[in-house]
Amino acid sequence: MYTITGVGGYVAAVTAERMLEEIDPSQLRVTSRNEDNLAACRARGVDARKADYEDVASLQDAFEGTERLFMVSAMEAGPHRQRQHRNAVSAAISAGVAHVVYTSFIGVEKSEVNSVEVADHKLTESLIMGSGMTWNFLRNNQYADAMAENQAVIAITSGKSIGNTGDAKVGFVARDDVAAVAAKVMLGAGEPDTAYEVTGPDLLSYREVGEMIAELSGASIEIVDLTDEQMYAMWDALGVPREATGDFSQSPVPWCSDGMVTFGQLVRSGNMAKVTDVVEQFTGRKPRSLLELMHERRHTWPTAAVDA
Repeated sequence: MYTITGVGGYVAAVTAERMLEEIDPSQLRVTSRNEDNLAACRARGVDARKADYEDVASLQDAFEGTERLFMVSAMEAGPHRQRQHRNAVSAAISAGVAHVVYTSFIGVEKSEVNSVEVADHKLTESLIMGSGMTWNFLRNNQYADAMAENQAVIAITSGKSIGNTGDAKVGFVARDDVAAVAAKVMLGAGEPDTAYEVTGPDLLSYREVGEMIAELSGASIEIVDLTDEQMYAMWDALGVPREATGDFSQSPVPWCSDGMVTFGQLVRSGNMAKVTDVVEQFTGRKPRSLLELMHERRHTWPTAAVDA
């Protein structure tokens, strides 16, 4: 039995679709906290079970009889996610899972690389490697979709593209490509106990991303590169807590500023300036570019303001 967690999320859902192109639905199990998602999967003959990373018993039930598990990382960075991942790994061990495929992040194996996000992935990789299960880690670069969707909308509506990344570059990867690789690895491609760095085809700086958005949208966008201290001050003024365990009741975003600032530092370090052939290796095709995704998503962008 193959099991995929968090099928309500994009990567898990697309991974399931790709796997169903090659296996019978009876061989696949999925989990979600959402009954509508589960019902839709059951209608297709997939074993769909309600499970939550906060509920170890639900995870153990969902993982029972699983040979290969796709463990998608939880959303909320920091202590909360670390607790959830401990629960998931513990449940997998108890259920007798043989192999885990985990969505990690590029560069986590390096001691000098760290951030709020990376700390979670370092811990989770360590838990899995010490579990007795065999594993594959998909060490993904930053999602290109976040740039073609959220970043584009913010830049167009605010007229600014703000960051603390300097001129360092990123090998932005499409979520579809991550899911395509995940499906192949889940079905046995690749080598056990091996990590794969999943990236897009190009290296781009945040400045270049902002310029691309401006060109495609026609909006006037100012590229603003702040220091770490200025970034903290900006988020402080907006009511964003610095720590993941802080008070988010007045925050306009669900992420702590420690996470966002240290992510900028991670980009600035040059660690994410990497392009690999992993997508082509597993899928037989080139990865999708950020420019391609922006052309595809451009119809969802707000209309650029026109100067009087």
